Amino acid sequence: MEVRFYSVGDIDEKAMRYAVIAAQHGGKWIFVKQKARTTWEIPGGRNEQGESIAQTAQRELYEETGALQFVLTEVCDYSVTRGETTYGRLFFADIQQMGPLPESEISEVLLQEELPRELTYPDIQPLLLRRVKETIQEIVEVTEEHVEPWVRMGLKLWPDHSFDEMHKSLLEILHSEKETAFLCRVGQLYAGFIQVSIRVDYVEGSDSSPVGYVEGIYVEESYRMLGIAKKLLARGERWAQARGCVQMGSDIEQHNAASYDFHTSVGFEEANRIICFIKDI
Repeated sequence: MEVRFYSVGDIDEKAMRYAVIAAQHGGKWIFVKQKARTTWEIPGGRNEQGESIAQTAQRELYEETGALQFVLTEVCDYSVTRGETTYGRLFFADIQQMGPLPESEISEVLLQEELPRELTYPDIQPLLLRRVKETIQEIVEVTEEHVEPWVRMGLKLWPDHSFDEMHKSLLEILHSEKETAFLCRVGQLYAGFIQVSIRVDYVEGSDSSPVGYVEGIYVEESYRMLGIAKKLLARGERWAQARGCVQMGSDIEQHNAASYDFHTSVGFEEANRIICFIKDI
């Protein structure tokens, strides 16, 4: 079996048989279970005669979830080859209002942050959801509306802090001229953050001042290996450059091999064994 992805419009709509809609509501992904099955799947289905593929997506989303108000975004076209090749279009739906589940082949709707274990198409659906996660990422600078997810992720990165300590610390950063943070939003969900500052005291390995500094960077486990950390770092670097920095510093705990590998892969050079890093930006 082979799954391939294409830009929207690369495949003639006349050849498309399916619309698949990765949908979110209330900060969770939506999965559905058909009456004849015990497994879960991303909403979607076959197009009907005379429908555009977008109309198929709108109809299937309503019939399978009860979604009443939503914003539908085309993500990509795709193909699945198992002997024969079938084509479809992948969508993302941001659902604002859900209604009762219409009478259909669907028996149950599940809302959760990640894919269920029991999948109808376990060799296809993880690839489709991964593609959506890669495509709809958005990097935003923190505001007061982002404090709750920022605190939640911050406690995972720095578990020795209490909720109140973390909340107070992050609120202070919101009003600081020398510190900020950027979050990665995937639809309604938050997948990671970077906290950066401007340091005017000596930074290990630097030969300039001021120096931008990565105070912390974190990506939720299920969103790793999607390029999010690199995008967060790039946004933090642009913020530091706009404030006169030509270098970016960071440090990690000595045993953190995964963090070490990330830093060296994005251009940092080891400056000393704390471990500190420095890179020109």
